[in-house]
Amino acid sequence: MANKSLYIKPPLVNRVFDWKRHNPKTRKAIDAFFASEEVCAVKRQIVEMGRRLYKREYVDGNGGNLSVRVAQDLVLCSPTLCSKGFMTEEDICLVDMNAGQLCGYRPATSEVKVHIAMMKAAGMNACVHAHPPCCNAFLFAGLVPPNGINPEADIFLGQIPLAPYATPGSVEVAKSVAKAAKQSNVVFMENHGVVAGAADIEEAEWYLENADAYCKMLLMAGLHKGRVNQVPEKFLGAFLDLRRANGLSVPPNQPPYNTREFAGYRMGLAKCENVKK
Repeated sequence: MANKSLYIKPPLVNRVFDWKRHNPKTRKAIDAFFASEEVCAVKRQIVEMGRRLYKREYVDGNGGNLSVRVAQDLVLCSPTLCSKGFMTEEDICLVDMNAGQLCGYRPATSEVKVHIAMMKAAGMNACVHAHPPCCNAFLFAGLVPPNGINPEADIFLGQIPLAPYATPGSVEVAKSVAKAAKQSNVVFMENHGVVAGAADIEEAEWYLENADAYCKMLLMAGLHKGRVNQVPEKFLGAFLDLRRANGLSVPPNQPPYNTREFAGYRMGLAKCENVKK
């Protein structure tokens, strides 16, 4: 017999930077804030996530970019033309919420405008953009992965939207991604890559891993030419409840499935009998 009096319930780790507490305005205050240990700790997190992206081959050359909101009007971001696998704490830049650069010895990524638009539109604190190969195999074809197949994918990714193509770094792409970010924390950018937003930078990187792993499994499933099964609609409500419980968005009036076709054929329904009425 288990002694339940010995059980403990540790809280979840809170990695969210409390940016609402900070609002430096003067040159002196901004410089001091940028050099503070609290902000330098976030810089180190950005560097570590850049290394993870590079190690997983989600970025190559100078591809990808990362950001974290650290004050009411301030965002840390990666620089342009910098390998994310070899980025250092000293490389990180500071911009305001209009993408104007305030600190850093290297030019900030032009795509920070996309991150800021997502933060404003969907309340995200951190964003990661990369080119995960299995995700890109879908979006290069103008496709997104079907939902309703894997619980983890529906819970953590939802129905991934495809933002229409616009020139990287432009105001147009920022607007299209911001609109799509209201549907999911992961957005496919047509003919470009993926951007994920979250409460903190590590969580955003996780969503990229989740998305690419899911797309990889679907691509592999397509190789055997068998019919991929979707979970019956009566189960999907539980997926959405778990998604909401994780603080993730579910658009109102969202259809149960984003598609009922995959790899050129109509999908089937899984045989799930043990459903509580």
